[in-house]
Amino acid sequence: MEETNSFEQETQPQQLKTLCVLTFIYSGMVIFFALMGMLFARNIFSALEENYDTITANFSEKQLEQVKKFMEMGSGKFIIICGVYLLIVGLSAFGAGQMWQKKYNGFVMYVAANACFLISNLISFNIFMAVIDGLFIYLYYKNTRALKRG
Repeated sequence: MEETNSFEQETQPQQLKTLCVLTFIYSGMVIFFALMGMLFARNIFSALEENYDTITANFSEKQLEQVKKFMEMGSGKFIIICGVYLLIVGLSAFGAGQMWQKKYNGFVMYVAANACFLISNLISFNIFMAVIDGLFIYLYYKNTRALKRG
């Protein structure tokens, strides 16, 4: 038997595989915690309210302000925020899945989702995560030549 290696049978670059796997791992963890946040939001808020003094006993003023803002948000708004976050992370993971299958549309989906995170991180001055978002978008962009358009 003769094996043929044609251009069409070319596998995806190793860097693209690595990026996709990292995206799947990160997205999976975030999706899990967002779902847990949605499912247990009421329990979290009631436990925080009941044990406020014990939980915040050793907190600084800044931490106390953050806890108060969190509690003012309420479980309903927290569930909505987790849901929106879940949708955006899901779009990012789905885009990575499409790129795993060598589809260029996956790159577009990934960039759309992660541009939201990039902008959010820049607005909140979370420079480390903004750099990570920008780096992943750039690294995926470098691998777009291996993706099929259309």
